[in-house]
Amino acid sequence: MRIPNTSAVSAWAARLTGVLDECVAAEGSPPPVTVVHGPAGSGKTAALAAWANASARPAAPRVRWASLDPEDNVPARLWATIHSALVPSDNPAPCDSTDPFADLVRAVDSAPDNTCLVLDDVHELREPAVLQVLATLVRRPPDRLRLVLAGRTPPVHLSRLSLEGRLREVDGHALALTPAETAALLAEHGIDPDPADLAALLERTRGWVAGTLLAASWLAGQPEAERDPRAFPIGDPLAADYFAEEVLAEHPPHVRQVLLVTSVCDRVSGDLATALSGQRHTGTLLHRLARTNSLVTRCEDSAGEWYRYHPLLRDHLRAELARTRPGAPQRLHREAAHWLREEGDVPAAFGHAELAQDADLTAELVEAEGLREVLRGNSDRLHAAVAALPEDRLHAPAIAVIAALAALEVADVPAADGFLARLAGADPTTWPARTRVLHEVALLRRAHLDGGGVVPPRAQTTVSAEPEVDVLIRFARGSAALWSGKPGPAESELSLLLQACLRADLPWAALHAKVHLAVTAALRGDLSEMERRARRALHVAEQHGWERSWACAPAYLLLAWQAHQQGDTAAARRYAKTSADLGPVRQEPTLALAQACLSAFIEFEEADDPHTVVRATHRLWQRHTAVRVSPQVIALLLPTLVRMTLRVGEQGRALELVDRCQPVLEGHAELPLLHAILHTHHGRATQARRMLAAVLTGRTRPLAAMTLVDAWLLEATLLERVDRKRAHEAVGGALRAAEPIGAIRPFLAARRSVRDLLAEGAGRFGRLDRFAEATLSALPATAAAADPLTVREQELLLELPSMRTVDEIAESMFVSANTVKTHLRGIYRKLGVRQRRDAVVAARRQGLL
Repeated sequence: MRIPNTSAVSAWAARLTGVLDECVAAEGSPPPVTVVHGPAGSGKTAALAAWANASARPAAPRVRWASLDPEDNVPARLWATIHSALVPSDNPAPCDSTDPFADLVRAVDSAPDNTCLVLDDVHELREPAVLQVLATLVRRPPDRLRLVLAGRTPPVHLSRLSLEGRLREVDGHALALTPAETAALLAEHGIDPDPADLAALLERTRGWVAGTLLAASWLAGQPEAERDPRAFPIGDPLAADYFAEEVLAEHPPHVRQVLLVTSVCDRVSGDLATALSGQRHTGTLLHRLARTNSLVTRCEDSAGEWYRYHPLLRDHLRAELARTRPGAPQRLHREAAHWLREEGDVPAAFGHAELAQDADLTAELVEAEGLREVLRGNSDRLHAAVAALPEDRLHAPAIAVIAALAALEVADVPAADGFLARLAGADPTTWPARTRVLHEVALLRRAHLDGGGVVPPRAQTTVSAEPEVDVLIRFARGSAALWSGKPGPAESELSLLLQACLRADLPWAALHAKVHLAVTAALRGDLSEMERRARRALHVAEQHGWERSWACAPAYLLLAWQAHQQGDTAAARRYAKTSADLGPVRQEPTLALAQACLSAFIEFEEADDPHTVVRATHRLWQRHTAVRVSPQVIALLLPTLVRMTLRVGEQGRALELVDRCQPVLEGHAELPLLHAILHTHHGRATQARRMLAAVLTGRTRPLAAMTLVDAWLLEATLLERVDRKRAHEAVGGALRAAEPIGAIRPFLAARRSVRDLLAEGAGRFGRLDRFAEATLSALPATAAAADPLTVREQELLLELPSMRTVDEIAESMFVSANTVKTHLRGIYRKLGVRQRRDAVVAARRQGLL
């Protein structure tokens, strides 16, 4: 028989030619058998024909081809078909041969080279006697014969071949078109889709060759301006005929009936198929369809026996169901919703209730199951179902509050506002107690996004007997304490929340609890515990596929902060970007402020224009601190922001920052520290040390653990030139404060003199020597920050771009020339330059000019 001609896309054909070469050329005795199997239209024949037509190249085997059909279900006819494929047509097989296998061996041995026999469409063989012939040929092929079987599914058992290592398989996955091959096939039809359109088409075709060809043919017939690969209609006549004739025609009516009625489901089990079709043993039927490459696959991501139909097959079946049985889809969706609810798959039940357009069923599901689904992380499906409800249903308090909670969980704040607004004029005293509590919690969680709100009395005092409501109440209490700057009470409440989530099997709520517990460790300044908790939270998220959800944004932000504190700028930048990408547009103000400031801190050191970074951060700070923000976060961020502001010469803005936050920091150590930083910048060392004394003696307590580290380092800097011994002791105080929380960043940000003090004091810090060595080794050569310019030095810096001499500058500033020279030496040292021109360049680069 002749090898079929093929017009397969060249890239796809070339890839599969290489795959088949490896399979057929494999060594073994007896030789291995290659099986090419896949659903109808997967390109089995085309791939083999392309490979066979390329077999004229050196060292390639001689290929002989036999296409089988139902008439070959007679042993003698099958032997004759095989013989005619192997020998010239003028030497026909003997009709009355008593040993056809011996005739086959002689035909193979008489050939000058090894022979490869392709038996195409082997699934057409069904008679037991014929299958025995095929089994004999598979088990005992002649030594010089390579056998290739192609069909939708092999008709004989091949497990023995697999155990013997003689089986080579090319299945539907290998035959599927890759994205590049799909693009090449479309290009051959004059279609050039953009990446988004190509991805959408691949999502529907899954690389299925026939489906891609059908889509390409349809697209080629559309006006060029209207070509949209995502709009390929499965109702296209050519596609409909192909499915009817090539995919479904081989199945008996009862199988087509099961496929038709179960197509309303994205996935189906045997029991669900029985409930929808009324037929028995549908589990066995679905299993057989999956085994026989009928565009039905088993769900590997689901426990139990669940199956999915190929997207194009499912779309075709749904179109046929709607065309031939009007009203049936809604009825089947309703039945599926009831069955899935009984089985505990409430998210899928919501989807089917929505498609059934059954407002009563959807409303019942929302009221009875909605809260638990919110806490299990299924708010997206619930949110979509609620959107389809008529307006009168959304005015029901029980439904509106759950809808608002679901909207907040998917970060759709406008939708949440709309649901809550529907209840604005209602009298909550007439509602059931459960609904009142949920309403208060929803209002509280919404209020946090604007930095306002007070914990409602009921949420403060009531613990419900219903586990889901109890979880929400504890979360409201814990988060309210956390963002109000009370990490101790927050820790206690969130720990109880986590235990309740684990008892009630609420992983989404448990993820929230773990993330918030990591934040409490951050507010306490315990970097090690913060990192451990953040990573545990992300581990829970990864187990459920939530690692790219907005709920993980704070965990990534904490890891960014930890990396920043350890001096790992690359990791800090990476985590901060992930947090920013995942974070919702509206989020808790404390988190928004922390995210904006950390990104600015990372960017500042390498920015071409640090002045712009500082000014943008000031605007964000003013906006976010206009509402309630955690005092600990203000205490943690503000010293760094003030230093950045002073480094670019914005003394006025720095003072404005301190004054703005004075009410929050009053009575805490951060306020005298900030004033000490300002005094130091203006060269008032005595006043700065007087301010620091209140911090270092413990007269004022810090909100942030990092404050004490900063205070000791500033004290060391002020003492470094006047009393090296006491400066060494101050560095020791900084190490004592930093070691328990693992903070290295303050030493990175300190002046160069701190590095010298660390190096000189090596071996004299007692039990802190190891931490001191680790800190010193973590400081890169250029890590220590340059001393900020004093006010006088900044005034002199403004004169440097001019052509005036030192004497002329001294006269205009009403100081001596020696004073100008002293200030110049300070400028050069702090900017790391040696001459006036380089100082101007460096100052402009840093935004000082």
